[in-house]
Amino acid sequence: MSVPVGTKQWLRAAGIRPRKAWGQNFLINARVAERIVAAWPLDTGTAVLEIGAGAGALTLPLLARGVPVLAVERDPRLATLLERRAAAECPGAPLRVQVADIRELAPGAELAGGVAAGGEISHWGLVGNLPYAVTTPIFEWVLKFRRHFAWAAFMVQREFAARLLAPVGSADYGSLTLWVRFRYRVTKQLAVGQGNFWPIPKVDSIVVRLDPLTAPPVEVSNEARFERIVRAAFAHRRKVIAGSLAHSLRLPRATVDRALEEAGIDSRKRAQECELDEFAALSRVLEPLLAAAAPSRGLRNPH
Repeated sequence: MSVPVGTKQWLRAAGIRPRKAWGQNFLINARVAERIVAAWPLDTGTAVLEIGAGAGALTLPLLARGVPVLAVERDPRLATLLERRAAAECPGAPLRVQVADIRELAPGAELAGGVAAGGEISHWGLVGNLPYAVTTPIFEWVLKFRRHFAWAAFMVQREFAARLLAPVGSADYGSLTLWVRFRYRVTKQLAVGQGNFWPIPKVDSIVVRLDPLTAPPVEVSNEARFERIVRAAFAHRRKVIAGSLAHSLRLPRATVDRALEEAGIDSRKRAQECELDEFAALSRVLEPLLAAAAPSRGLRNPH
């Protein structure tokens, strides 16, 4: 029996159809996959946790380079297919497949388990072709467990990447931009067109690289309240920042105006016109007013 060649052929041979409800769009261009993986810092001692490994479009090039991979895939059909494909194309390669939804996985114990035949692991990278519908919840997971990973790289919808990379003042600039930029240096790695996927999505994709900052670029005394203030500022984008903060934080407008003046921010500005350091200055003024409130859960569903 002949061995399938390529991701699409493996999927068809296994009788697997993409699940639209799970946002399954498979990268089928092997040359693009090679370019993506070749740009990652795969030094000696690097192992990779891959989110949503699917049929192995990125997994196989990693294994071919001798990189140990812990592949997390929620679809049992694909997990089985990935194991079969790796055994056929990269026999003996250091791969461990975990059937799980990454959002429900605590990585500490999983990473400590290493990867069979993976050798010495000094640090972990985090990668994935993220389903468009759950990209934001996955990024929340990434931020929560960021200390486990030396770097991260993801293929995301072009519109989502635009929010990560947005300059201040642009329509795409928002709380997500700041939420990620507070902890990472974000760079664009590669644009990937719709035709490289099966089924063909309605949007293009961008591969972005996230390198953790050794320290936040601005000083805040309480990260949770800082994130709460940022979220509140962008909650009503059509309002000036003073109006959005007053409404979202349930503070008197006069109190917010005084806080903005003390932070050196024009109250007539909109949130998307404010730099990260301005939000940090504002948080240092507003935090005492919010300290007695219930603990914030952090930035959820950023705008």
